[in-house]
Amino acid sequence: MSSKNRLIVALVLSHILLFLSFFLLNDIFWPLFTVSLLLLGSFSFRHVKWRKPSFSQLIIGIGSGGLLYLIFFVGKVMMLYIFPQSITQIEALYQLVAPNQSWHYFSLILIIIPGEELFWRGFVQTQLRTIHIKYPILLAALLYMSAHIYAGAFLLLIAAVLAGIVWGYLYKRTENMIVPLLSHLVFDLFLLVFFPLL
Repeated sequence: MSSKNRLIVALVLSHILLFLSFFLLNDIFWPLFTVSLLLLGSFSFRHVKWRKPSFSQLIIGIGSGGLLYLIFFVGKVMMLYIFPQSITQIEALYQLVAPNQSWHYFSLILIIIPGEELFWRGFVQTQLRTIHIKYPILLAALLYMSAHIYAGAFLLLIAAVLAGIVWGYLYKRTENMIVPLLSHLVFDLFLLVFFPLL
């Protein structure tokens, strides 16, 4: 199968899985989302570049995750000032995706975050570069955003595309999956566990 066809099949599969997770079967979101990212991450593993990170790469990964969270925090404050009714959308989104059982935290750290990075940056972005698409980071981030449309939350779409660009740039710049993975981990831990935006 050609790179282009492999990419198309993978994107269709990702949309089916995330549609089921967010929209159709959201009463069992966590089990289904976990299985979905396990499948997508496993499929993508062999396309990913891994290296032992340098100290500066570790700092970049951790720092960018924290900085991204701060940007989103400021964005939320501004959004609520301009559109105070958007708090209901934020609350509904947290009700769906925030971990609330002990196994959710393990799933988030060990399967969901790695699965997203392996698939969207390691596979999709790499395949876009392989088939010589212009601006693969931006297109991969837009595709990442498109798969979250089923959550029905406009703010999640903005978050996905902005974070996707940052993580895509980190992966391209360092050629090391550890860096965007670490950034994503720090960001999600702040966002979903330590300091939720509620």
